[in-house]
Amino acid sequence: MRESLVRAFMESVPRHRRHARFSTGTLPLWRLAQEVGSVEAAANSVLGEHWAVWSTFLGPDLAKHIESFDIAGMVVESLSPSDARAMHILLKDVEWYLGAVQIRPEIQEHWAVFLNGIPSRFRIFEDSLYLFHSGYEVEVEDNRDHVQYREWEASGLFSSVHWEDSGVRETIFDPYDNMQHFRRLGEADELLHGQFSSALGETLMRCSDLDPNLTQRLHAAIKAFEGHETTEELAHVSLSCRRFTEKLADCLYPPREEKVNGKKVGRAEYRNRLWAYVAENVTSDTTRELLIANVEDLGNRIDKLDSLSNKGLHSDVSSSDVNRLLLSLLVVAHDLISLRPPGGAFATNRTRQRFVPLWRGYGHNRNTGLRMTRNRTVY
Repeated sequence: MRESLVRAFMESVPRHRRHARFSTGTLPLWRLAQEVGSVEAAANSVLGEHWAVWSTFLGPDLAKHIESFDIAGMVVESLSPSDARAMHILLKDVEWYLGAVQIRPEIQEHWAVFLNGIPSRFRIFEDSLYLFHSGYEVEVEDNRDHVQYREWEASGLFSSVHWEDSGVRETIFDPYDNMQHFRRLGEADELLHGQFSSALGETLMRCSDLDPNLTQRLHAAIKAFEGHETTEELAHVSLSCRRFTEKLADCLYPPREEKVNGKKVGRAEYRNRLWAYVAENVTSDTTRELLIANVEDLGNRIDKLDSLSNKGLHSDVSSSDVNRLLLSLLVVAHDLISLRPPGGAFATNRTRQRFVPLWRGYGHNRNTGLRMTRNRTVY
């Protein structure tokens, strides 16, 4: 069962996003049922009757399982919702598989059952497995599970298997192995997701306002990175990043024939145009220097990856380098776009030719018909 779960993880999560810590063991659900008074109450507390918990269980089904037999579980830390759903789809028809539930550290029952109830066993990073052990115990006696080590090597799932010293984590000497720490961890997770989701949402909306083609180019870069299977495909991501940056410069600071601050700002000099845009829209010297440094760093990353690609050195392009490039691209895009007020009309000659006759055809009834929206939420 353990190997099947890990295999589902390896198949569901792309290599460049594959980093998770795993805990396995028998879940103390029956003990929880005794503490709260019934298996139904235990099931409801785990499934988060009053919480926003993603789960593939129904309360009565989980209660029946708790009453019938011991339930083994595997906790996968740092798993995205889409990857969790992909794993569930792979496993849902397996006889021994019961289902999946999202763990929220701020829920006391989740802490007791999943986080404090079973120990961390190993981590997976890309194609490698790291088995946990306590180094200070090995100094006295080597109690590492060498049988499990050889079994994982023989599974063929990993390019390498290693030991990892976990120190005092999850022992009586660990000052952070408590409910208060995991509650803060959950709050930090919510705050970070909210902050970055808001910034990303604003970036996408402003890109769409400036020119929908910006969104298409950004989508091309991220899609290429997410779906790449070879280093040659990975190298093409930098080209998509360059095209996005050039288009962003066209939108924010169109090419000019005359020099600005002694520098050319023609179509080819997209980096100079972004510098000029920053200089004209930022009054603070410190902010201006930081933004220009970020633009310079982004341009250097693109140039470096382009250079390797042009030389045919695709093997020297790593997924971590391209991932950092995409993060830098998003940060710079957000910083630059947010310097100007939101909104503004977008139109091209092609859209004018296509839609103006349509509006004319509706005449004075243009404002009385249905308004169609795309990817919006109405409250």
